[in-house]
Amino acid sequence: MERFMKHISTIFRCAVCYRSKRLENIGINGCQTSYVMHICKNPGITQEQLTQQIHVNRSSVTRQLAFLEENGFITRKRCETDRRTIEVYPTEKMTAAFPIVQQVLKDWKNALTEGLSPQEKEQIEVLTEHLARRAKELV
Repeated sequence: MERFMKHISTIFRCAVCYRSKRLENIGINGCQTSYVMHICKNPGITQEQLTQQIHVNRSSVTRQLAFLEENGFITRKRCETDRRTIEVYPTEKMTAAFPIVQQVLKDWKNALTEGLSPQEKEQIEVLTEHLARRAKELV
């Protein structure tokens, strides 16, 4: 099992590097793609919701959102019904980056699974989905 986790970790780190290289010209790094995806699909998502959905700690979310805001990708607004809550919205810049990020993610998946049969690709999807669900239950 130790080798299995090492392989999962290697795939994750290589994916971040791949995304970073492909997205550097638009000012987004490989760790920020999940933020782009969640914010563009859920305008007005709260920082707390991002923390739960991306599975990172609050300080990481705060840091990444500060970077994205400083670079013109998002705006943050206080919720009108709960002043303690901060909602996150994509700017035009992030909306323009969204399809590029989607394509980079698709290209990575296709490159990574190249040479696998459709059945093997489906098996990987099913098994990793199961593992992700189980991991969420454990934390």
